[in-house]
Amino acid sequence: MNLVIVESPTKAKTLAKLLDKKYTIKSSRGHIRDLPKSGLGVDVEHGFKPEYVVPPKAKKTLTELRKLAKKAKLIILATDLDREGEAIAWHLHELLSPKTKAQFERVVFHELTKDAVSNAFSHPAKLDNDLVDAQQARRILDRLVGYKLSPLLWKTVRYGLSAGRVQSVAVRLVVEREREREAFKPEEYWTVKGDFSDEDNKRKFTGELSHKNKKKLKIEGEKEANKIKSDLKTDTYLIDDVKRFERKKKPYAPFKTSTLQQTMANAFSMSARKTMRAAQKLFEKGYITYHRTDSITLSGQFVSSTRGFISEKFGKNYLPAKPVHYVTKTKGAQEAHEAIRPTSVERMPGTSLRMSADETKVYSVIWARAVESQILSAVYDQTTIAVLSGKGYLFRATGSVIKFDGWLVVAKTLGIKDGSEGLNQVPKYSSGEVVNLDKLLPEQHFTQPPARYSDASLIKTLEEMGIGRPSTYAPTISTIRARGYVEREGRYFLPTDVAYVVVDLLVEHFPKVVDYDFTAEMEKDLDVIAEGKKKWVPVIEEFYKPFNKNLEAKGKVLKKHDITTLEKTDQKCPECKAFMVVKLGKYGKFLSCSGYPKCEYAEPLEEDKVVDEKGKEIEDFGKCTTCKEGHFILKKGKFGRFLACSGYPKCKTTKPFLEKIGKKCPKCKSGEIVIKKAKGREFFGCSKYPDCVFSSWGDPRSKKWKYDPDKHSNTKK
Repeated sequence: MNLVIVESPTKAKTLAKLLDKKYTIKSSRGHIRDLPKSGLGVDVEHGFKPEYVVPPKAKKTLTELRKLAKKAKLIILATDLDREGEAIAWHLHELLSPKTKAQFERVVFHELTKDAVSNAFSHPAKLDNDLVDAQQARRILDRLVGYKLSPLLWKTVRYGLSAGRVQSVAVRLVVEREREREAFKPEEYWTVKGDFSDEDNKRKFTGELSHKNKKKLKIEGEKEANKIKSDLKTDTYLIDDVKRFERKKKPYAPFKTSTLQQTMANAFSMSARKTMRAAQKLFEKGYITYHRTDSITLSGQFVSSTRGFISEKFGKNYLPAKPVHYVTKTKGAQEAHEAIRPTSVERMPGTSLRMSADETKVYSVIWARAVESQILSAVYDQTTIAVLSGKGYLFRATGSVIKFDGWLVVAKTLGIKDGSEGLNQVPKYSSGEVVNLDKLLPEQHFTQPPARYSDASLIKTLEEMGIGRPSTYAPTISTIRARGYVEREGRYFLPTDVAYVVVDLLVEHFPKVVDYDFTAEMEKDLDVIAEGKKKWVPVIEEFYKPFNKNLEAKGKVLKKHDITTLEKTDQKCPECKAFMVVKLGKYGKFLSCSGYPKCEYAEPLEEDKVVDEKGKEIEDFGKCTTCKEGHFILKKGKFGRFLACSGYPKCKTTKPFLEKIGKKCPKCKSGEIVIKKAKGREFFGCSKYPDCVFSSWGDPRSKKWKYDPDKHSNTKK
């Protein structure tokens, strides 16, 4: 018997269709062995030897594999082709080899197709111990940082927190961006646009004021804007210059892991985790090539078949004279040797394929990007008109028209917007023609702070810094959300109070753990280990010895009271007259007596209080509906504010606190619009739910928000 072992049942099913009956194909169901969940699991005194264990959920699978291994003549380890896959194959070999006389072979393929699998099985290899060492080094490093540093955070900040090489750097990025936003001071500026037309009032266009007397204008206030407006109203205008030129827009390179995650986040607001889950299924079903990759290279065979498809589907005029080759420029790129692409270009999106809704979205963009990359550039005819006034003011108007759609034809074929719908066109004019100013449009603006990080921009920044790898982006973002370091507001990340405290603690006392350059250098070391140019133990040792020494020293001096006291106030404690301080508690910030623990007085911050129309704090939210004796009071918990009976712990009745926004429900006209939460996001609903099913992800307080009876009457939250 020839036993083939892969990671997942889905992959096993697909592989069974591609191999003949002489192979028995089984799944390890992921990692068969790992570091223990409890305990360090690393012998730091003896070369950082890991103490691997078989988790309970894998024991049944291992028993089955050992029984089959005893009967096998050949065992083929066909796990994924990255470091993680190589490590799983190595663990399987370590566990099965003592129980069998079978030979072991290692095969890798970047796609589940007949040709790729056949070629892999015809050219078996040996386990790559350098890749295994690199994965093992990463796992041990992450365990040492997390297991050693997390208890210090429990002791000094809050139980349940965690630290990590990549996750702590990601949290630092989010916190520092928010501080940039808080420190940002908006500056006022104005723009002036003008609507122009010819003498027959037919050829109309809009230009923006840019210069005066050949000097760039910067309009900083309304007074200056009004003076310019006054000048322009009595001025004369003519076409000073008309420039026409051709502009080309190249297609984007095929997807690698990071760019796929960024595109799905921007186009569909899909999290990195959800994107990778869908991509994993697509790979296992044989629809796409391996999805954890730094490469943007396409195989010659795929390029050839794609060129044939383009010629037949769109026409030969869409083909470049020679195939287009993309070169991977990412430093340390390793995980695989090809970009993410469909395994067959003939398998167009929209055809009858076994895919979920998320898989369909992911497959569509992968297919489109791979095909687009082999098509000619889109060509635009661009026209710029310069309008000069008698007083020396210069307006510019720019317009574009698609001359040749090139790679944009793919989006049109799939019914996707390609951006051409919003192109501005300008009418034909010649230099020297007189034009009329029909209308002036001065507008006030303010400079904007840097945008908060989203899935897409956080992944892009981490990649540009050289921090993390294709397999780490999604779990990193999931972890910092799960640990309560960030919350989502729409598609953007906001740091929580605890994130500020933890980042400040790490920056001050453990700077290397959250240092951008140091973390990137550590990533490079792991790449060098994977290339066989460095041994993993010295790399771990160089980091661990100073880290552990510092940890032991800080553990003796850092106190929770000091770390969680955020700021002093002028307010005095009503019980002992000591000054109050703002502290970080289990569920956020609150006011505490500075004399704690002698005085235990505490109260919520003003921002957490609820006031009535006269500004008086509401402390009683009505009689308890269960015990009828206590009354509901406002409390703050893990998931925000809620109402609880004042008779706790005798009465444990709670109910949601619904914050009103001061607007009536537009559907039932009698309920109030309140703020609710679902899927980790705030939304707006009617206080009379379920009798009224009004809901909106958009904020009804916004001037741009409009009530839509169909869109905003959904019972699915």
